[in-house]
Amino acid sequence: MIVISFWSILLSLLSSFWGIFVHWLSIFAAPFHEPEMFWIIIPVWVNWFFTEFFMEKHGTSFGNAVGNGVIPILASLDWARYLYRLLNEGIIRFTFGVFLKFTLTSLVFGYGIFVIAAGIRIKRIVFYIGRIRWITYVLLMFTPIIYNVQKLNFYTLFAIVLFFPLYYWVIEIFDRITPEPRVYSES
Repeated sequence: MIVISFWSILLSLLSSFWGIFVHWLSIFAAPFHEPEMFWIIIPVWVNWFFTEFFMEKHGTSFGNAVGNGVIPILASLDWARYLYRLLNEGIIRFTFGVFLKFTLTSLVFGYGIFVIAAGIRIKRIVFYIGRIRWITYVLLMFTPIIYNVQKLNFYTLFAIVLFFPLYYWVIEIFDRITPEPRVYSES
């Protein structure tokens, strides 16, 4: 009797974990549901790729972190533009959910300002919060929420937080197995 309930609990937990994982993956696929997102997502992807594999293969510098801080500022301006357009055209009404999206937009804008300020003031925290990997993750996860493809709820936030280490380490492993750019061997 105890063995059966243990296995049923384990299967239930694995099923729940799988559901959260699939939900997390669906966040990455969200631009295919709302192609207007590609206007901000493609530059974020391209910037991430070149910065991650050619500039930050061995960590970030103060100057690079300052430049990385500009990306969330630009993305949050795009988010605000999108939300304002929907409000102005009467597609959405100003509700508590829209207020939360504007708040999230403001927080990401503030994050970009904080990264730039920390880089200029040479604060050590910028080596962590100013990495393009962190910044890209924040933007890739929250853009679908702003663009009304994913719901802003605890389930989505839980998936974003739970699977960040997976995202981080998959990129870290890929970083380690890809060849070094020649610029690293020349300097």
